[in-house]
Amino acid sequence: LREHLIDMNEVTLRATATERPIAGGLEIQVTGQGRTLDAIRRMVPAHGHELSQLNGWRAATAPIENGITLTVTSSDPREVAHIRGLGFIGLLVSGSHHQPHHLAMARGEFQH
Repeated sequence: LREHLIDMNEVTLRATATERPIAGGLEIQVTGQGRTLDAIRRMVPAHGHELSQLNGWRAATAPIENGITLTVTSSDPREVAHIRGLGFIGLLVSGSHHQPHHLAMARGEFQH
């Protein structure tokens, strides 16, 4: 759990997130170096999976040089506005999976 919390810190405070509106949603290039890049590679794909289970959203990730591209879309115009309004950090903390996920990690039952 400690390592995961360090990853969270790296991604939220040290990664660069470049957002670009696209048809139906948002594309975000999340980049960094060293420890931050390692954290991006562990966390962003896992969160993309979780985002695909919210509000009818579709999320996909793809590796890029120095990071990951996260794309989140919806066919519902209200959800498109929601996705764009949240931006990267808002999307990263969306959903209710965090508490059970962290508890499971503390118990040694789950890792990214």
